[in-house]
Amino acid sequence: MDSAKKSGGVKCKHRALSIAEKVEVLKKLDSGVSVRTICETYSIGSSTVYDIKKQKEKLLKLFSDSGSKRKMFVRKSMSEGKSAELDQVLITWFKLRVSEGVEISGDLLKEQAKVFHEELGLQHKCDYTEGWLQRFKSRHGLHFRAVCGEKHSADKDAASAYVDEFAKLVSDEHLSPEQVYNADETALFWRCTPKRTLTTEDAESPSGFKASKDRVTVMCCSNAAGTHRCKLLVIGKSLHPRVFKGMTWFPVHYRANKKGWVTTDITLDWFHKCFVPEARAHCNSVGLDPKCKILLILDNCSAHPKADLLVKDNVFVAYLPPNCTSLIQPQGNGIIRSMKCKYRSMLMRRLVSSVNSGTPVQKFIKEFNIKDAVYCVANAWTSIKTSTLKNGWHKLWPSLMFTSHSNEDTENDFAGFRVSKEKHLIHELLAYVKDITNPDAKELSSRINEDVLTEWLDVDDNVPTVHHSTDSEIVDMVKSPERNACTGSDEDESSEENEEDVRDRISIDRLITLTTELLAGLEQRSFVSEQGIMNVFLLQDKLIRERPKYMKQQTLHDIFKKIARKQEEATAVSTLDNPLPSTSRQVEAVPVAEDVVTVSDKDDNPDSPSAV
Repeated sequence: MDSAKKSGGVKCKHRALSIAEKVEVLKKLDSGVSVRTICETYSIGSSTVYDIKKQKEKLLKLFSDSGSKRKMFVRKSMSEGKSAELDQVLITWFKLRVSEGVEISGDLLKEQAKVFHEELGLQHKCDYTEGWLQRFKSRHGLHFRAVCGEKHSADKDAASAYVDEFAKLVSDEHLSPEQVYNADETALFWRCTPKRTLTTEDAESPSGFKASKDRVTVMCCSNAAGTHRCKLLVIGKSLHPRVFKGMTWFPVHYRANKKGWVTTDITLDWFHKCFVPEARAHCNSVGLDPKCKILLILDNCSAHPKADLLVKDNVFVAYLPPNCTSLIQPQGNGIIRSMKCKYRSMLMRRLVSSVNSGTPVQKFIKEFNIKDAVYCVANAWTSIKTSTLKNGWHKLWPSLMFTSHSNEDTENDFAGFRVSKEKHLIHELLAYVKDITNPDAKELSSRINEDVLTEWLDVDDNVPTVHHSTDSEIVDMVKSPERNACTGSDEDESSEENEEDVRDRISIDRLITLTTELLAGLEQRSFVSEQGIMNVFLLQDKLIRERPKYMKQQTLHDIFKKIARKQEEATAVSTLDNPLPSTSRQVEAVPVAEDVVTVSDKDDNPDSPSAV
């Protein structure tokens, strides 16, 4: 007889949870729900909960890669196909091509599977029939839809429909402009200068920048109220450039990978470690409920994970519909443009100042490193007007424009960074160029005109932030993921000359001396505000207060070591004054009698040839 019947109990029926339910269990565990409560809710045993927890990484990845949430509520196992490697390559290819707007049919997917089968060198035979296709679709939650011929021309209709949907979401969730954020990525050619700055008499074609080398991806994020701009995320190609050595604070969140692209892992890391804490801290600072909801609006970039994975501490994500982000994306409505224009304005000022000091343009570009770029882009981001940050939302959230305060320059800055403002910036840049006083570079001002500067401002506007991989690259990405990881090598070759300066950390005493000199200089400049001088003084005061922590208490060993070093220096000086043949030991002569000398061997070297 069954043991359960003997004890009078009822044997529990085994229940298999779906993939979606298992992901729900993981989310509840992360939010602090007890194992006992979960067992009662889903009618499962505690051992099942712990098994799910062990498979957390695989479950989340499978759920993220799935193309259909509905099918994830049906699928219960994580079983893979006959070739897990082929499955991974094919689903990666499918997602990338769909994100690029390619229409994928079942027949096309089967033909691509045959191509990858051969490229991977798989030994088993497979006909890739309709039955295989159905199993593959079921494993990954895929479904194909008939594509309407007017799909790509319906952008305005889709955008208009989403504006209404967004308004309902804000109303239903009782969200204020302080709680709603938008983030978007953009490429930045950080060392790019106007083309004709490098034109010479011998070469009509400029040798400007190398886009593949001097490119970073920048993610901008701010709220609809314009009161909070998150710290920028900058993605470079090297994780540890030499110029970053010794830095303990960065004005941006810096990440890196081999190509400098935004990836799913980087997006997840930024959301959980950067965005959520910063947005929550801001909402708390303006007096909102500590557990209030926060909404982040993203576009349908292939590097953005599914919204289900971007949930933490009552912070959630909503995606803009495809093919309409250029119309209603807040960051794309003047905010990013403003940041880039301000960045290039700073770069131009530095270029003109350097040229006036006698530095050739080529040398300036070589010496302008990634650390300079990081500080400039951070400064450009913080200098954007609040009204520009707010007016970027005028298409997605039209009603927000009617809540502007009277002291805001709404009329002049309504459309974000307007064309008139851009023209003003171009004239300002032309004025910088005309300020060149160096006779050797005077002709530079005649080569740069309004058209050249307009082209310069637009140079990286349409550069993708996600790499569109070829079939071979997709296979290599899956087979050798370590090749695509950041190597940590130095991308900033121009910093080689300054490597010694970076290697030696500046002492705190030197910093105090430098701030003293800086204060003396700033006090002589009428354009420096009192607050600016006071900020430097407060920084100096902090250095002085922190100085004792860096002062080591000398031990007897340190004292003797210092005395020995001084004796060695004194001996070296006396040797120069009275040169003697080189010996392998120091000898001290002590006169005892006129014809007797006692030799004292200080290094007690028994192997010394002169030892007696």
